[in-house]
Amino acid sequence: MDFMIWVWLGVFVLAIMIEAMTQELVSIWFSIGAFAALCISQFTPWWVSLIVFIVVSIAALLGTRPVLKKIMRSQVRKTNTDDFVGQRVKTIKDITRFSLGEVKINGIIYNAILPEDSEEEIKKDDIVEIVALKGNKVVVRKVEE
Repeated sequence: MDFMIWVWLGVFVLAIMIEAMTQELVSIWFSIGAFAALCISQFTPWWVSLIVFIVVSIAALLGTRPVLKKIMRSQVRKTNTDDFVGQRVKTIKDITRFSLGEVKINGIIYNAILPEDSEEEIKKDDIVEIVALKGNKVVVRKVEE
């Protein structure tokens, strides 16, 4: 029985460490189950603590994950780059389907690409509209004047 205390303590610490590294609500449920199993492992056979671990982990997952995911989803913060979409700017480097171009937005130079379905080429000093963000690049489409 002494051995199972160390097993559950190890599972508890490992689950907490994984959760601390990912912060994606991946293993917090197992740490709760491991803690419950740890608490009873000195009084019960190993298989009872295993059942307690499984039942408590599943109950914690089913009972709290939907609520926590909803809370976490509502904490998405808008950044200043979200305001770029819809802006019209001048290109400072040619943009083709196969090469990155550049645009200057608020004094900062950003890499610019064309939408995936676009075959057009945009020359330096053309006016473009930012239609989306893709990673650290802005997706632009030429504005017809």
